[in-house]
Amino acid sequence: MGGSQSHEISPEERRLRQDPEKILRIARFLNTQAEKRKAGSGDLVEWNQHDQDKQSMQLLKGLFKQLDPSVTSTIGDNNGEVQLSFKYDGSQNLLLVKVLKCRDLRNRDIRSKASDPYVKLEMHPDLHGEGGHTTQIVVETNSPVFNEIFSFTLSELEILDAKLIIQVWDYDVTSRDDFLGEVIVNMNTFNFKQDPIHTAWYTLRMQTDLSVSGEIDVSLSYQVPDRLFVSVLRATNLSPRDDRIKADPFVKLTIPGVGVMHRTQVKKSTLDPVWQETFEFSVPIEELAFRYIILHVIDESHYHGNESLGQVIIDLDSFDLEKGSHQIHRLTDLKNSERIRNKMFQSRAAQEFRESFMAHACVRCPGFLFQMQSGKKVVSVSCRKAGSHARIRIVDGILIN
Repeated sequence: MGGSQSHEISPEERRLRQDPEKILRIARFLNTQAEKRKAGSGDLVEWNQHDQDKQSMQLLKGLFKQLDPSVTSTIGDNNGEVQLSFKYDGSQNLLLVKVLKCRDLRNRDIRSKASDPYVKLEMHPDLHGEGGHTTQIVVETNSPVFNEIFSFTLSELEILDAKLIIQVWDYDVTSRDDFLGEVIVNMNTFNFKQDPIHTAWYTLRMQTDLSVSGEIDVSLSYQVPDRLFVSVLRATNLSPRDDRIKADPFVKLTIPGVGVMHRTQVKKSTLDPVWQETFEFSVPIEELAFRYIILHVIDESHYHGNESLGQVIIDLDSFDLEKGSHQIHRLTDLKNSERIRNKMFQSRAAQEFRESFMAHACVRCPGFLFQMQSGKKVVSVSCRKAGSHARIRIVDGILIN
């Protein structure tokens, strides 16, 4: 009596079946290898000259696609990630936060190969005076595992305005601890009634200044075909830096991609400056849909160095050409804003990447990509300016991943 044999699918086969793009890449590799075998000795040189150029361009495109800041997710200075889990107990008004682990932390101490990381947690605002929490120190690792749970007292109403500040530090016995990165999580982004537990990885960024306060009064008008007028009227309730009572504020204005920066006069010893100054930018009508204005309020100090008092972004995609605009905008610390970082890179660095790709293709650079490849190679490239990284695998000249 005959029987059928069952074939057990391995984990690797299962992953391959779920990745159609990888199947296409492998199929292209096998087809290319077959063409090489079919090519006669006389045709082989001609095939190599023609097809090697195509393969080299494919490798170059693969590198640039991974490095391009408008495509890659590693925009800006990536200091690693922290994994957190959140749960809310409404019966006791307790927010439970579990610090699970970190990965790919950047080592700040050149004297050691790894960090001694720990995590600080602080609720803002701290309405109940609970203070912050700190995990244990994990020695000599850039991928520590903590698995520690902390609680914060928050009512369902208070949780709507609460922000959890998570900071990762590198412990140092002989000097000040090194700051490794920060995440600020808005609690109102969670729906604990629908999903009781939220677990996710968060990218660590530079430190955000939550003490920034104040508002700025700005009006906009437009004159066809390409004149945009920005009037900086006044600011109110600015927060001084360095424990100073007053500030000497001025405003920098820029529209990324336009190539012009303006600045107001400095107003001495005030937290409520009045400027009433108007500046002109050249922005064609067809560009308004993707242009935006950045206003940066700065405290001028010859002793302590200039200090940021906050920023504002004004989008021009919905700007009314006939009526103009007159609004009061709240100042915040936007240096870690994904919105401003993504837009800035897409309008400037991404354009530079497209031009750079054309230049590299014309001069056939880097040279190793435009040579005959044999065997297996892994190429790693990083671009410090864009804060992005690329890693590709080449098998006999074919881009596999």
